[in-house]
Amino acid sequence: MKILKVLGVVGIALLAGCDTPVDPALVSAAPAAPQQFSAAKAAAAICGRNAPNWSAAEAQLVAAGYRETTSDWLPSVLPSTAAQKAGQITILEKPGTDVVVQFGTRAGEGACLVGLKNMTPQQSYALALPWAQQFDAETNAERGNGLAKNAVQAWFASDDDGNTYIAAMKTWPLLDGPGAVARLMYYRKR
Repeated sequence: MKILKVLGVVGIALLAGCDTPVDPALVSAAPAAPQQFSAAKAAAAICGRNAPNWSAAEAQLVAAGYRETTSDWLPSVLPSTAAQKAGQITILEKPGTDVVVQFGTRAGEGACLVGLKNMTPQQSYALALPWAQQFDAETNAERGNGLAKNAVQAWFASDDDGNTYIAAMKTWPLLDGPGAVARLMYYRKR
């Protein structure tokens, strides 16, 4: 099976959650439908169960019906060939849902992002919270840090092997219109 593989600085910027201004037109005011949100929660659960083994998470999502994205809007948000150097990105969608899952990996670092068209910031928070509980993470406020403009909440956890960063975001440029994303990132300590 062919999975879309895209390398690029823009992909890493999406993983890093750069502090870009929030476009109010991309913040969903009405919640995503319950069945759509349930599909996003199932994808997030797969990422959480497998973190930081993103290959295993990707395989389980493919087994659950996720496929390489075929969205015609996607090329407009992907990096140019000249910028394709920094990391590897895989983007999957599940037919019949508005869920988009992005994996990114490079040298001991990696992430799973679960986005949903029309997901509100509050739903994004609800999607990320189980990860924060699973990793016993502290909020940025508990750690004396602020939040990025696009973040609803962010958490951090650390153990002997690595650091885990979790965020609930208000918007996500990868979605075609309003919607949000929950991000689970892991950095292996060297």
